[in-house]
Amino acid sequence: MKDNDNNMVIGVHFRATGGFGPRWTEALQRRGFTVKSLDLLGPAPLEQVQGCSGVMWHWPHYPHEDRLAALPILRVIEEHLRIPVFPDMATCWHYDDKIAQAYLLEALDIPHPQTWVFWRKSEALAWCEKACYPIVAKLAGGASSTNVRLIHNRAEARRHIEVSFSGTGHMVKPSFPKGWGARQWARLRRALARVVRAGPYVLLGRYPPLPDRTYWMPQKNYALFQEFVAGNEFDTRVTVIGNRAFAYRRFNRPNDFRASGSGNFNVEPSQIDLRCVQAAFAAARKLQSQSMAFDFLFRGEAREPVIGEISYCYVDWMVEKCPGHWDDQMNWHEGHMWPEDAHVEDFIARIETAH
Repeated sequence: MKDNDNNMVIGVHFRATGGFGPRWTEALQRRGFTVKSLDLLGPAPLEQVQGCSGVMWHWPHYPHEDRLAALPILRVIEEHLRIPVFPDMATCWHYDDKIAQAYLLEALDIPHPQTWVFWRKSEALAWCEKACYPIVAKLAGGASSTNVRLIHNRAEARRHIEVSFSGTGHMVKPSFPKGWGARQWARLRRALARVVRAGPYVLLGRYPPLPDRTYWMPQKNYALFQEFVAGNEFDTRVTVIGNRAFAYRRFNRPNDFRASGSGNFNVEPSQIDLRCVQAAFAAARKLQSQSMAFDFLFRGEAREPVIGEISYCYVDWMVEKCPGHWDDQMNWHEGHMWPEDAHVEDFIARIETAH
């Protein structure tokens, strides 16, 4: 890709911590582009992007208000101001929304575990009477296997549905610390906090704060179940950025069926089932995504690759650890690469082509 000959300005929204932003900035500046620091959560975000040839914003799944702001702001910038954005709507509108992904994968005929979404309690309860167990229950949001649990029988399914359609719904609570004494103390502190907060609620109608590390929108009035794909000790994550596919295997947590968030992964290319790479490229084309991570499991005796979840966000250093990548003709390209460099290379090429 050629360097910036026209002194184009690329706006980058900066998060307080982490994210793709710092490496995006480095990659842009190496290529001679002017980077305008944006605060799109601040006043007048649309005024801030005036004069930008492109806008980049790595917004995460948490806190929830980032998602609430990012989707409408980026959509207006992309569709009405006609300024290219990264991620664009095709890439990110369904991020951290397993309900949206279920409908999307079905509509595009992308292989995935069978999924059931219920908006009525009566229909969910009727379904659970005849479902085959075990089955996976998920909430719409959550990363690193948060809000994913295995349902072993009809009674567990009923309990999950009852909570899903209850007044409070599901709440993600902070996990207790390790050690018997620490756990008991944490339980006591949590119980005392509930007692203290009950007074303002009863007397003043002031709702108690939600637990730490949770979405401020409780998950309720729907139920999402997914086929349990048995016999998988790992999943295969394939991250497709343009014409590049980076792949590695993530091994399950001890005594668990979930791999996401385990921290145990292997980047050896010879251990990657290339059907996953081919399927990821095919899915990315259907989605028209700029950048997407696909999580593959293997189903049945034929070990058919199916996509459990998709995400435009991922851990950049895990991708960089891959010793190379495949292109869509399945040619192998040796060498480590930060995903942010690939993001910038493709994004600038798109802007220059449009001009």
